[in-house]
Amino acid sequence: MQAMTRLSEHSEPRDDRRIERFRTATRSALGAIRLVDVSDFGCQFEVGALEEWRIGQFVEIDFGGNILARAIIRWCEPYRMGLEFSRALSNANVNAVVTGNSAITLRRL
Repeated sequence: MQAMTRLSEHSEPRDDRRIERFRTATRSALGAIRLVDVSDFGCQFEVGALEEWRIGQFVEIDFGGNILARAIIRWCEPYRMGLEFSRALSNANVNAVVTGNSAITLRRL
């Protein structure tokens, strides 16, 4: 039996998703956007403002190091958005994104 605990105001939200996500510290070339985490199937960005990003928009992400992905914005909330890749990234590419320090560019299609 699993014990239920109350989350404090400062604790991280619980993540029940089945795909392993890898936290990153990579900054984008845009400055106001930061890659928070990445998995084989998508990623999450922290953004300064969401005015120009909308659910359903298609984007292209250049992770640097010849790693380019197309994605659709699946969710937006204040200062964060989640994207689903149109094709899964390989494990090698996910590892390269996590360990790399290349600037990331994000553009609408």
